[in-house]
Formats: sequence, C-alpha cells, structure tokens
Amino acid sequence: MADFEDITGWRDELEAFEKTEEGRKFFSDGWGNAIKLTFEQEVRFAEELFRHEEILEALKKSAKWVKYLDDNPDFGQDDEGFWDLCPVEDNRKVEAFKRWYAMKWNIVLGPSTLSAGKRLAIDVANGDLASLRSPEAEKFVKEEFSWIVAFPQETQ
Repeated sequence: MADFEDITGWRDELEAFEKTEEGRKFFSDGWGNAIKLTFEQEVRFAEELFRHEEILEALKKSAKWVKYLDDNPDFGQDDEGFWDLCPVEDNRKVEAFKRWYAMKWNIVLGPSTLSAGKRLAIDVANGDLASLRSPEAEKFVKEEFSWIVAFPQETQ
C-alpha cells in the first residue's frame, strides 16, 4: 500500500521514474489499457489533493481558474490576457501529482483517469460541493463521469 504521509521529494521521484524504461512503458501503455476506477478510488485521490499544502495551494489556484472560465465561457486561449491569468505552473503541478499518485498506486493512466477526483476537488475548493463524500458529490460523478467511474453496485 502506498504511503502518502510524507510526500517530500515526490517530483524528483516522478521525474526519475519517467526517465526509466519501466516509467516510459508505465505512462505510455495506459492510453489503451485504462480501466474504470471506483468512486472510492477517485475520492481518495481528491482527498490527497487536500492533504498536502503544496498541492492544495496549486489546486486552489487551478480551481479558481476553472471557476473563472466557467463564468466566462467566451474567454479563450486566443483572448488577450488568457495566458497571463492562467495558472500554468499550478495546473502542471496538480497534473504531475496525479501522475505520481498513479505511479505509487500502480494505476494505469488513460486520458481521463482520476479526472473525476480532480473535478470533485476543484468543485469542493470552489464551494460548489459541500464535501467530497456528500450525496451531491456522488450524484455529480454519476451524472458527469459514469463512463469512467464505477460504483459499488456496478462492481459486484
């Protein structure tokens, strides 16, 4: 079982793994072999985003950006100021943490793996959901991510 109490050096560990043959294979094979994760697995990932100050700060900035884009649907990459406002490094940090988390749990990463957990964390950070484990959160994931998230009654 992976230990997430002390994540010191997580980026270095990820970068070192990505440079190995095993790491290159691990991250490239997932695109065709990803499986549905359970709602519980997605929530556990979201909880980790909140547990570590460095990741939480990046998550909050990313969440604020998502909220801004949701509130301004006509604002896009070609608009003046887009890249000045976009928290690129924070988005990269959250994405890198997702890759590290998947590596630690040996979760095959596909293009949408752990995206439900990330979106839950964003919506909680923005105050759009009360908690990660609320009935509203589960309902949201069922409605928006059922194509990539399994629920207990589906896995039995």
